[in-house]
Amino acid sequence: MAAVAESDPVLAPVRRSRLLMDCLAVLRAAHRPERAAQIGMKEFRQGLRGPLGPLLPSASGRPDRFDSMELFDAQGLARDAVKDLCTEHLVPQAALEQYWPWARVRAEQEEQRLFDLMRRLSPEDYRRARALLGTHAAGAVRELSRQWDRLWMRFDFFETVADWPWCQVDGWWYPCPVCRWSMRVLRCGAQFDVRCEAHAARGVHYRYTPSGGPGPGELTGTGKAAVPVMPLPASSDHLAVSRPVWRYGTLPVLLELQLRDAVVDLPHVELVMWPGEQRPDEYDLHITVAVPGKRARHWRVDAKAWESVVALGKALTNRPALRKGLTIVLPDHQHSEQHFLAAQVRDRGVRVTTVSRLVSDIEKACGGLR
Repeated sequence: MAAVAESDPVLAPVRRSRLLMDCLAVLRAAHRPERAAQIGMKEFRQGLRGPLGPLLPSASGRPDRFDSMELFDAQGLARDAVKDLCTEHLVPQAALEQYWPWARVRAEQEEQRLFDLMRRLSPEDYRRARALLGTHAAGAVRELSRQWDRLWMRFDFFETVADWPWCQVDGWWYPCPVCRWSMRVLRCGAQFDVRCEAHAARGVHYRYTPSGGPGPGELTGTGKAAVPVMPLPASSDHLAVSRPVWRYGTLPVLLELQLRDAVVDLPHVELVMWPGEQRPDEYDLHITVAVPGKRARHWRVDAKAWESVVALGKALTNRPALRKGLTIVLPDHQHSEQHFLAAQVRDRGVRVTTVSRLVSDIEKACGGLR
């Protein structure tokens, strides 16, 4: 990424500097502190112009050795091998052409990897896997393997909860009652706050008091949606999908399922979940209201569960292909940010709404009947 930015003669100097600083920070993070302190912008740019060995951390014993690789050709342009490397590491081509910041590249990498795995499935298995991401994102190995059934061995995005200290207290972890994923534990004096990062705004948060003995302590609800939750042992027998899969797979699916459940029994409604093997930039729910004697109405819905509406707006604005007539649906707790996002994508022919407001629109289209 740094090589592509460095080799573009028409790139604005201010933007080039910002991109190189972004990449330099990533490079320095790969080194030990004493070595990282020796790599400034001058050393970084000089190092980009020669063999990469002096810039890279030791890679002894690893099959890929880039020490002798050079990023630029004799004319000072980025070699074809640079783009080949990015392709192999799932960096989207648009990231190089549009000079995305590193944080967005990392997010796109994880999202693309997830959907690359999903698209290899048959349409039937694709829809089943999407639903399972929303309903079985964590739990005991035996239960997960039973629910995922023949799909269980197709994916490698489950991780051991025992390796996640941030969700454990006294050797136990608590699944969110909404998404079933691990809730975060934060010390608060002699007690602990336990909350779901995605659903705390809906009232999924608790207070944990240690028992002082070998068993789990007392978990007391402190939010309106804090229903009783059973503690689970933080052992190797309990797994959960990785954080990127939870963020890009589980949370949007939950919004789609919430919307489905709210409108599926309405009269004159036809609903298709995940029509075909969708790409990440396509819609995932097609709703049709066909009232006799009236023109049918259609909603092609793409649910978004981003923490930052500002970042979502930038991502949608920078996306080259955005389907006309698409409806972006946000969680209800982001209703106050809906108009901000709508203003950012207004010229793309995209509508922005929340789950409850879309359900209300569909009910009106049905004649207000249930």
